[in-house]
Amino acid sequence: MHEEILQKANELLAKGETFAIATIVRTEGSTPRKLGAKMIVLKDGSTFGTIGGDCVESGTVAEALEAIKEGKSRTVSMTLEEEELGGVGMRCGGKVEVYIEVINPTPKLLILGSGHVGAQVAKLGQGVGFSVTVIDPSAKEENFPKLVEVIPEFVDKGISKVEITPQTYIVIATGHKYDEAALKAVIDSKATYIGMVASRRKAATIYRNLMDEGISEEKLTRIHAPIGLDIGAETPEEIAVSIIAEILKERRKPEASGESLKISP
Repeated sequence: MHEEILQKANELLAKGETFAIATIVRTEGSTPRKLGAKMIVLKDGSTFGTIGGDCVESGTVAEALEAIKEGKSRTVSMTLEEEELGGVGMRCGGKVEVYIEVINPTPKLLILGSGHVGAQVAKLGQGVGFSVTVIDPSAKEENFPKLVEVIPEFVDKGISKVEITPQTYIVIATGHKYDEAALKAVIDSKATYIGMVASRRKAATIYRNLMDEGISEEKLTRIHAPIGLDIGAETPEEIAVSIIAEILKERRKPEASGESLKISP
């Protein structure tokens, strides 16, 4: 069963899914499953595998969903007695301790464009833990840090070589060469975040063009353009800081406000 759990976990990671693995780490007395039994809990409450017993599993699922929501692993203890005796509604008479580990896939940063801004975003994004891919027909591997995946093709072809998941954050930085085509290519993707380097006027023009082509205003509202937080950025390095700061803010919300942490004396 452990091999099946591992295989399922790998499948979920490949899809960019966040989930939890519940493992029995301590038992006392009579219990339906023994030490090491595992169960996967997905964000929608569905499960794979078993740690034994409806009440044990329902309680574990509830705790796992809270852990996923908070993004923090936890250990929970359950007494397998009737509810009136302070248990979870079972008659085994034993106790179980379950470790719930939250599994978050490595977030992906997909950069469409390989100019000065794109290169700096790739460098900074990798530095804060993202898996980075760059798509641009003029992209060269030597212009990017090691381990950055470079796909030297136009976005309409290159995008087919990348799996966009809910853990994907997209930055469009083509230098206006093919912003509109790039946005069209990813507007219906599962990406959590899509941002575009553009002035307000340029962004408005692209929005009008895409709406004229039948793309709804609702879809366009998810786009961050102009991209980044307002920190007065001017250089490519500063603009990259602004972009990554906004991406981190989106990734950490609702806890992250993006406001100054300053306090008054």
